[in-house]
Amino acid sequence: MVSRVAIGIAVVVIIAAVGGYYYLSQQATTVPVTTTPTKTATPTQASDGEKLYEANCAGCHGAKGVGGTAIALSASNANRTIIEKGNLDKGMPAFENKLTPEEISAILDYLRS
Repeated sequence: MVSRVAIGIAVVVIIAAVGGYYYLSQQATTVPVTTTPTKTATPTQASDGEKLYEANCAGCHGAKGVGGTAIALSASNANRTIIEKGNLDKGMPAFENKLTPEEISAILDYLRS
């Protein structure tokens, strides 16, 4: 027969394991802030970027990046990694399977223009 002490120890170990798992799963992943030097956007690139921004970003970030249900966007806080990978803790979906790298570059060029 198993003693009450053994059952108590087992319960404490299980609670500690579940608590540790929960704690680790809730830790925010840090997304490195990266800036990629780009050349000055041509009017065509900025125009394409504006259309892509309006179709994919303006619904949350507002027209011309002034903010909406999400933060305002500008050249200084737009981050390629976050656009590609998302940040679900802050409500940002990933766009790496929806937009090509060139389309993401066009959006970033538009925000910088």
